[in-house]
Amino acid sequence: MLGPEAPSYAAAAAMGALQGVAEFLPISSSGHLALAARAFGIDPEHGGHTLSVVLHAGTLLAVLVYYRRSLIQLLRDFFGPSAAETTKRARAMTLAIVVATAPLGLALLAPVRRAILFVEGDLRSIGIALLVTAAALAFTHRRHPPEDDPDEAPGLGPALLIGLAQLCAITPGISRSGATIAAALALGLGRRRAAQFSFFLSIPAIMGATVDELGELAGESVELGPLLLGFGVSFGVGLACLGALLAILARVGLMPFVPYLLLVGGAAILW
Repeated sequence: MLGPEAPSYAAAAAMGALQGVAEFLPISSSGHLALAARAFGIDPEHGGHTLSVVLHAGTLLAVLVYYRRSLIQLLRDFFGPSAAETTKRARAMTLAIVVATAPLGLALLAPVRRAILFVEGDLRSIGIALLVTAAALAFTHRRHPPEDDPDEAPGLGPALLIGLAQLCAITPGISRSGATIAAALALGLGRRRAAQFSFFLSIPAIMGATVDELGELAGESVELGPLLLGFGVSFGVGLACLGALLAILARVGLMPFVPYLLLVGGAAILW
């Protein structure tokens, strides 16, 4: 294994492809990126964390492109006549997203940021977090709420609880999509509705983390080439895989990913 270093082009491309697939499965893309960074000898504090944020931005763009029609329609309906049913639904969805995103403000606190960096560099902590994700998925695998309208917003109480699950997922190894979808299923949302709300939540979450990271990079000397390559690969792979992975998730649910998480989490602890 190489000593700690900034990401190479090969590492950035490989990790971009990994992010493009893992982001849309309940297996923690951040945890897998941290494990891959360790394998490539990338120090979390010298390029690894920044690369992870940039790769997440690539899959964020994939989400925006994939859901572009739904998002544009949501914006149009939001500014429609107040008495219209579509306007009420759009505003309810927007409010639910805001409420669910609010807990992420805690992630800006310095102690929380230091804790995230520590976990990114500690294999045992990542392994334990992956096992926590497996437990969360297993807990909700018997939840099969009837399919409902994916465009219907959850209530503010459920939205807040889903947002708290997303806050827990800032820990590398705890899947953001897995935590939020599992929480939504436990609260009675159907699979399609839970998955769509989860990916809608990823937009402000990842956008905020990206803006914050770019602000810290301002004025610093960084090699942009590997970051741009990783961004492009994560976007391309994410866009190519998103539809298929959502179909798989809706068809098989969360339980099939539990053995995989147990295997990877156990291996990380023993590595």
